[in-house]
Amino acid sequence: MSSFRDLGLNEDICRALDELGYEEPSPIQERAIPELLAGHDMIGQAQTGTGKTAAFGLPLLQYLDPSDEETQAVVLTPTRELCIQVTQALRSYAEHLDVNVVAVFGGTSVRDQAARVRANAHVVVATVGRMMDLTSRGALVLTGTRYVVLDEADEMLDLGFIEDVERILRMCPSGRQTMLFSATMPPPIARLAESYMYDPVTISITPKKLTVDAIEQAFVEVEPKRKTDRLVEVLRAEEPEQAIVFCRTKIGTARLDRALRDRGLQSKALHGDMSQGQRDGVMISFKEHRSPLLVATDVAARGLDIDHVTHVINYDLPNNSEIYVHRIGRPGRVGR
Repeated sequence: MSSFRDLGLNEDICRALDELGYEEPSPIQERAIPELLAGHDMIGQAQTGTGKTAAFGLPLLQYLDPSDEETQAVVLTPTRELCIQVTQALRSYAEHLDVNVVAVFGGTSVRDQAARVRANAHVVVATVGRMMDLTSRGALVLTGTRYVVLDEADEMLDLGFIEDVERILRMCPSGRQTMLFSATMPPPIARLAESYMYDPVTISITPKKLTVDAIEQAFVEVEPKRKTDRLVEVLRAEEPEQAIVFCRTKIGTARLDRALRDRGLQSKALHGDMSQGQRDGVMISFKEHRSPLLVATDVAARGLDIDHVTHVINYDLPNNSEIYVHRIGRPGRVGR
């Protein structure tokens, strides 16, 4: 296994990684970082939890010229939660660099965010809608953007953002370096890559290695009307440090959360019908280990990077195997 220094990263970045306790690169980091430092476009097919933020973020930070006040890099994300998470990661990697990483997302003042972007934002991490808003106001200019990342592109497709993503790519210079990450490769994403990337290198990290070996799986047979009772029995028997319970719909999530609380369990719901403030409150409380139990839909929990999750429960089975792998990968993150 190579070290981060062997991959060609500079000493300031390696020092930050040492301080964060990063010892050796994950498979996607080991393969992606040298290719990106060499300037290639890249398609990374990888799930959450493989270390992909560092895989694209470390070369991106090494590229930046702190003396150039233009926005040099943009990272597009499908959700506000992922936008915040990527921003926090990039800031921690850039601890010893004189660069400014700014997050822009909906649900907060566009004027405040526009002011932050204008004040020398070297890297802008954005949700698609808010980036469209800022470019249309002239607050964010992409003519100097040399590095573009599309993170969780399949989720942007599911949420209906692909046309806006294409508009943003057309605003960026043709000589930019583009990186696309996606857990799956549906045809519209493949077409996007073909249209907007130059001879990309494809790196695929297979989900089997990520999750199945590290994670013990079990199932409980139950009649539909007894599902909630059995769930309560399982939770009381297992006593998880922290657990995520996945439901398929927003209504089902809210209903199950209420049922669990009525039975005396400390649970919180996370779904798209909640206000952004409520969702942020739930996320912070779960991340800070104050809530043991999160009942969530897939979209609300997308990209959640939480260290203490010991159990994932599929209360409703997902529609495809990729979502299943994505869900259950959360307890076995990065070798745990």
